[in-house]
Amino acid sequence: MKKKVKIAFLDRDGVINSSKINGGYIGKIKNFKWLKGSKTAIKYLRSLNYKIIIVTNQSGIARGYFSLKDLYKINRHITDELKKIGTKVDKIYFCPYHKDGIIKKYKKNSSLRKPKIGMFLKASKLWNIDKKKSFMIGDQQTDMEFARRAKIKGYLFLQNNLFKFVKNKIKLH
Repeated sequence: MKKKVKIAFLDRDGVINSSKINGGYIGKIKNFKWLKGSKTAIKYLRSLNYKIIIVTNQSGIARGYFSLKDLYKINRHITDELKKIGTKVDKIYFCPYHKDGIIKKYKKNSSLRKPKIGMFLKASKLWNIDKKKSFMIGDQQTDMEFARRAKIKGYLFLQNNLFKFVKNKIKLH
């Protein structure tokens, strides 16, 4: 049996990225703004032996606001910036689909779209997730519903400093 792993699932927009430009559909690096304390929070969680997984709905792809290639550029930007401070995320899962999309191949309902738990199930194929010690931090009710359905703790983040938030909440684990 694989060793149990504790995972911090983090939403991207509103938790790691603070930008609300373009209605929150962030498809360009210049529009991605690190939320205060987010890099430090990721480094801190890794120091406590958490795997870090970003789980993010990116319906801007289905809606034609930006491309998959644009999203990959932002993901690379995130990993490059974290590497500069000696840390990383273990995985970035995203859902490019939306039932109201205009790009045909992304216009559909998907089990990857939060609050459904397709991204959690992908992670559970890689790791034996310790559900008692794992959690989700998100800024939307869909994130809390994702946590509930995955049977992990959910923390609604509506503040402006992720590190301070994590320092307060992590005592519970």
